[in-house]
Amino acid sequence: MADWEEVKRLAADFQQAQLSSSKQKLSERNVIEIVTKLVELKLIEVIHTLDGKEYLTHQELAKEIQDELFVHGGRINLVDLQQILNVDFRHIEDKVTDMVKQDRNLMLVLGQLIDKNYLDSMAEEVNDKLQDKGYLTMVDITKQYDLPADFVTSHMRDRVGKIIKGKLDSQDRDVIYTTAFVARMKSQIRGALSAVTRPTTVTLVMQRYGFQERLFFSILDELVHTGKIKGSLIGRQEKMVYIPDIYTKAQNEWVDSFYRQNGYLEYDTLVRLGISDPKTFIKKHFKSESIIYLKRVCVGSGLIDQIEASIEEAISTDGYSDVMPLLPSVFSEEDCHLLLQECIKKQTDAIICCDTIVTSQKYISKWKQPFVSLVQKKAEKDARSNPQLFLGLEKKGGSSKSGIMEEGSKEDRRDQRKKKQAKSHPSWLIEVAPGCYQMVVKGSTKSGGGTQGREVKMKATKKKYMKGRGDQGGDSDEEEVSRPRQQEIQFMSIEEISEVLKEQKELRDCPEDFITEIATQIHRPLNRDYQEKGVEVLRSTATQTSGSGKRKTHSDLQERVTGLWTNVQLFEKGAKLFPEETELLLTKHLLKTVCSDITNIVVSVLGHEHMLSTSEEEEVFTPESRLKMISKLPESVQQEVVKLNSSLNGKALDEFYKQLEILCGPEHLGILLRKPDKRKERQLIFNHRQSLLEQLAQETDPAMLLHLSVVILFQTFTSNIVHAPGKCVPQVITFLKQYLTPEQHQLLTRMQDLVIQQMKLQSEEKDGSEVTTELEQLKPQVKDMATKTKKASQKQEEEK
Repeated sequence: MADWEEVKRLAADFQQAQLSSSKQKLSERNVIEIVTKLVELKLIEVIHTLDGKEYLTHQELAKEIQDELFVHGGRINLVDLQQILNVDFRHIEDKVTDMVKQDRNLMLVLGQLIDKNYLDSMAEEVNDKLQDKGYLTMVDITKQYDLPADFVTSHMRDRVGKIIKGKLDSQDRDVIYTTAFVARMKSQIRGALSAVTRPTTVTLVMQRYGFQERLFFSILDELVHTGKIKGSLIGRQEKMVYIPDIYTKAQNEWVDSFYRQNGYLEYDTLVRLGISDPKTFIKKHFKSESIIYLKRVCVGSGLIDQIEASIEEAISTDGYSDVMPLLPSVFSEEDCHLLLQECIKKQTDAIICCDTIVTSQKYISKWKQPFVSLVQKKAEKDARSNPQLFLGLEKKGGSSKSGIMEEGSKEDRRDQRKKKQAKSHPSWLIEVAPGCYQMVVKGSTKSGGGTQGREVKMKATKKKYMKGRGDQGGDSDEEEVSRPRQQEIQFMSIEEISEVLKEQKELRDCPEDFITEIATQIHRPLNRDYQEKGVEVLRSTATQTSGSGKRKTHSDLQERVTGLWTNVQLFEKGAKLFPEETELLLTKHLLKTVCSDITNIVVSVLGHEHMLSTSEEEEVFTPESRLKMISKLPESVQQEVVKLNSSLNGKALDEFYKQLEILCGPEHLGILLRKPDKRKERQLIFNHRQSLLEQLAQETDPAMLLHLSVVILFQTFTSNIVHAPGKCVPQVITFLKQYLTPEQHQLLTRMQDLVIQQMKLQSEEKDGSEVTTELEQLKPQVKDMATKTKKASQKQEEEK
């Protein structure tokens, strides 16, 4: 405490010495030493200037900052303050921070020291500008004074109504305006819009008179809601449209007047009146009206009642009504059709024709009457001249098995075609049983041992080479199936029906489209009547001719199936003489040929019985087309036929025999499979040999000649016949070795080798003249051996 008192005393002495004018003054050096000593003793704190020539205490620094702030009007930048006071910026920044904390009237904003007086003077300047302009925005103030927007906004809002004589916009708090400005703008807006007589975009008004955008819309809403301007607003901001009440009133009066007078409203007309959404407008304006909305117009109850009355009259008088003349010209046919759809909901028998005509189904149906006699005559004529047209329909109608009535004549035609084909093509036809032919064809491409496969069934060749009806090949089962569809059964075309209707007196004045519509609607019923009449005529004809003809057909079927079945048994007997491996090959070949023919006959006959086939080539089936036909059979017989068809792919004949006997039983075909007696069996074998000998006599091809020769020799030595493919010829030659002399067997073996060699040379396109020459030498020997060798030669061989 004594030290502090001493400091005070020394300071007083120092001050007195400075103020005194005596000659006893401290030198500058002494003063510096004294101050330095006081600073070292930490008795005082001083701040050096940047040039080091002066000292300042903190109190003096604060005082000088306050003085400079006052001199600069209450706002000074700290950088400028540092240059003025010549003190390090750190000391100024620290001191200003302390001053702001201690004095609420001071603020530090972006490196600038501002006091409350500056903000008040700033508010006064803003007020002067506001009074002059009428409105200001915080953005404008911020740009002018270069201060943060939040800072300016908060302090200016606090002074609105006090220093700043104005008020903030209720919708946009960043806008300040004067009461006089708002009143003036309200008057201008009210005057401008009061002169508007039609819908106007408000932005045009705003731009024309230069209204302030932010305030314009709020004032406009206020004026409309308070009723100070008579009108309504549609849309928002830039797209807002003002519609004056006088325009709306005139618009509504026009719509009401037009609707009451005409009973309808056109959408395009309402759009031209300025109604952008006509349907919505009508629904709001006519809430209690029963209105039907169409595509181009809407219709009221008055016009609807007229249309309904016209429809009721047409239905009750069994006539028709074209409502298009009753409607205004603006109605399109589509509008008329939509209107009629609504109006006939109460009329169960009413139908719409040609979009504009209403009639009844009874009226349409009565125009079938002029065609009754025509239907009967045409059905009788077509059923007798071309009964095949109605066979498929007869099946659908549940008729009995009349499809077999023409089977006998078709069978004769097939036999004739087979014989004709045998003469016209380089092939050999062998009748192995009555009604059954086996054909051996040259040039087969089947590969295998021996002389290659050359035996092909007649039906397969016929499918390949012969032309069917209309020059179409018979190798496609899809064509067979599609032929009935191609012959579409039709009574008359729509055009022909229309011509007949035009001759009717009652329809002479009808629109042509309506007559065509009637023809279209009765076209299918007339076709159906025509088909039913045709089926009736066909059934009647079938009943009259089903007696002796049906018995003859069944007898022919019995003979054909029995003949083929007997051949299968004879061929099987011959196959069993071979070793097991060869027997299997012969059995498979037998299943694929003769057994397949029997299956085709069975499937064809069953198809006729169930009206599934009307083609002349019923029995010419490929495996695929046969499966298609089987799939169409009724379930009662289909299962058994499927088993029969599957047995063709087996390795034995037992399953085939079993299924064939089931299908030939009384429940299905009613065919009795009787085994031939010994006498008939010998006759069949003899006929088979004679056919082979005749063919051999004319044969020149080495491969075919060898094939026929070994088959004839097999029959000669075993008294059995064999149905062998070309690839089994080597096995037959091996089997015959036990019956032939070594020279005979060597002849056949050599002939076989030469045939194989010739085929290879031909396939490689090489010269085979030597082989051909040797074959020509051997052919007479082989042919002579086949025709002259007797069974007695076996006994001679045993004696040797």
